[in-house]
Amino acid sequence: MWNLLISLRAPRWTVLFFLLTALSSYGVSTFQWPASYILPLPLMLLVVNLSAAIITLPRFRKDLPLLIFHLALVLMIVLLAIARLTYFTGTTAINTGDAFDGHLLSEERGPLHGQGVQALRFFNQGFYEEPSPYGEHFTYTRNRVRWQDQHGQHHSGIIGDDTPLLLGFYRIYTTSRRGFSPLFRWTHPGGQAELGSVQLSVVIDDESPPTNNWTLPNGAEAWAMLAANKETGSPFVLPPNTQKGLNLNAQTLTHQLILRVDQQRYSLKPGQTISLENGTLTYLQLDTWMGYQIIYDPTQPWLLATIAVGVLSLLWFYYRQLSGSHWDSDR
Repeated sequence: MWNLLISLRAPRWTVLFFLLTALSSYGVSTFQWPASYILPLPLMLLVVNLSAAIITLPRFRKDLPLLIFHLALVLMIVLLAIARLTYFTGTTAINTGDAFDGHLLSEERGPLHGQGVQALRFFNQGFYEEPSPYGEHFTYTRNRVRWQDQHGQHHSGIIGDDTPLLLGFYRIYTTSRRGFSPLFRWTHPGGQAELGSVQLSVVIDDESPPTNNWTLPNGAEAWAMLAANKETGSPFVLPPNTQKGLNLNAQTLTHQLILRVDQQRYSLKPGQTISLENGTLTYLQLDTWMGYQIIYDPTQPWLLATIAVGVLSLLWFYYRQLSGSHWDSDR
């Protein structure tokens, strides 16, 4: 066993680690190899190489700061591998007043990450944008959310782009993506009614009005665009400073909704109804939606602590060298 450890500490394994890391990085960037499966392999090789050196070389056992630094380095590599295997990052969009139901717009996850994100539950209770001192193009987002903890207790708080909601090891942030979501009521011929909303695209500029398309309960294809309150249906433009308000000022915004269903065009204001095949559609009100980013990385605080220990031990080591202190041991 001792001879095996001496063999594993050889520099050739370190060189192999760098070669495998370079090859893996090239494969991930060029051929889209799965990074979460590929990158942990060379990291584990480096862990074995460093651990064998720590165990077999007398220098590490007789120089405490050097030993602490290399132990911190090994632990940091292990944590990086664990982080890559278990991480999760995803995005979702939730209407004001609705809860996250597990639906994701995009996601990336490590091979060992479970389905914990599907059990997350939090409610979007509305957001407010206020000016930033860094210029008119920057705003602070204040999003009130409500959630239930593992004991069934309900809580509420305010999150933002840099202030997350913490649910276990999941961190949930607001994003710069937000927009309008018209609320509709579809009434079937028998009188049964169902509510639904459509998330319009993000307001980018005057040339890109908020739009979206979807399928109505009767199977017809519908397309909607938010427009200024004019009979011509000109593209919708946010009034000055409107974006710096509660829920984009959706409840008080003067507007109309341009709706196309099976090549028929309608102009709707809140409360208006149109008759369609096998039912009627009523435009109730204009709401908003907020985009969220969900991140899972339980190793982050441990990584930060390990890096801090490694830096301090390295400073300790060089302080001893510069101050004239030294050790004498077999190498």
